[in-house]
Amino acid sequence: MSTSEIKLPYGTITKKKLIMHFSAYDIDLPIIAAGIRERMDVFRELDVEFAGFGTEVPANMNEQSPAVVKCFFEYVGKETDSSVILKRVYHLVWGGMIMEFPDLVEWAAAKADLSNLTIAQADVLRAQRGE
Repeated sequence: MSTSEIKLPYGTITKKKLIMHFSAYDIDLPIIAAGIRERMDVFRELDVEFAGFGTEVPANMNEQSPAVVKCFFEYVGKETDSSVILKRVYHLVWGGMIMEFPDLVEWAAAKADLSNLTIAQADVLRAQRGE
């Protein structure tokens, strides 16, 4: 391909690198990690290395500007058109995330547990302050 950058709905391919990005409001890090882990053996076969992921917190975070989760991949093979392979990786990550996403009952229970943990942490902080 002659272009130096390819835009995807949730990512960008530049030369031999794919950067995927997700809204932290929509998708949690564990779901992304599970989706990547689900397909890691295929990435190795395609000569693509997972280079990490993390959260990018905007300087002025508010309800309208959530944190962005970025995932980094690099093609380390010898093909001249790495963009074709990195597009495949892009789709494999999404497929892996769908495969690993919990069903609605599990997801709702996990969200309830997180809510209960947050309430318990707030109670501990109030107790420490003597409120």
